[in-house]
Amino acid sequence: MRRMRKLILAIAVVAAACVSKPRTVPPPAAPVSAPPAAVSAAALVDHTGDSPETAVTVPADAPNEGIDFQNNWIFDRYGRFRRQGGGIAHAGEGAALRRYEVVKIELADHSERTVYFDITENERTWDTSRPKPH
Repeated sequence: MRRMRKLILAIAVVAAACVSKPRTVPPPAAPVSAPPAAVSAAALVDHTGDSPETAVTVPADAPNEGIDFQNNWIFDRYGRFRRQGGGIAHAGEGAALRRYEVVKIELADHSERTVYFDITENERTWDTSRPKPH
C-alpha cells in the first residue's frame, strides 16, 4: 500500500510537471501602417542627364574643363561608350542663364544617347586667355 501511494504521488508529480503553463499574452503590436502606394516602373527610372532640366552639374573645380568628370560619369552610368558629337547650349536669361554641354554618345550595344551636363559653374574657371592647341 505504501508503494502504491508513492507510485501515485510520483505519477502526480510527473503529471503536474508535464502540464503546460499558461501562455502570457504578448502586448499588442504597434499599429501597422498602410502599404505605400503603387508606383509605376516608369516613375522609378532615373532621368539624371536626360534633359537640360535634369542635367548633371559639373563641379566648379573639375579639372580639364570638366571633360574628365563627364567621361567618368558617363562610364560609371552606362559602361563603355564613344563620343559621337555634341556642343554647348544655353537656357535662361540674365542671372538665370545656364550653360550646358550636350554630349551625344554611342554605347557598347550601339544604342545612342544624349547626355546633358550643366557647366555653368565650371565654365567660370576656364582660362580663355590662351588659345587651345588643336
